[in-house]
Amino acid sequence: MRAIAIAAVLCLSATASARPADKKGIKALFGKMEQGLREKNEAQFKSQWHPEGYKQNLVGGSGIPGRAVFGQGSRKGWFLRPDLEKLQALPGRLGGPWIVRCDVWSWKKKRTVDEVHALLVHTRDKERRMVMLGGGERLEEVIALGQRWVRKKPLPPKKKK
Repeated sequence: MRAIAIAAVLCLSATASARPADKKGIKALFGKMEQGLREKNEAQFKSQWHPEGYKQNLVGGSGIPGRAVFGQGSRKGWFLRPDLEKLQALPGRLGGPWIVRCDVWSWKKKRTVDEVHALLVHTRDKERRMVMLGGGERLEEVIALGQRWVRKKPLPPKKKK
């Protein structure tokens, strides 16, 4: 009987953590970042980021910190446009963190100028909201950041020798 109860708890735990992605919430997050860039409102843009990812590049060679994304995007006239059809959970995870491929869309040139992969996580505080932890051009670096987040390891990538 005890084994059945333990199995039921494990099953419920796995189901609870296997939440589908909140596509409306993700769209809103990117919409607020876009608005912050267009209006050069750093506070609004920054509030959509995890504080560590805003301060420093957590991805590696293909990424930049959130503050640099704000600087470049607001100055050069571009924002991250998510492709929600290509939204995926971190490999091996059912309920996130979430990786979304994004076009770097120039509102000045009216076209895509690059592409990146963004890593979205839920904050670990009482508010529990989705924020951007980091992003980069190389998917494998973004996945590695997601794995460090899940395992509660130090977030910055190891320095290459």
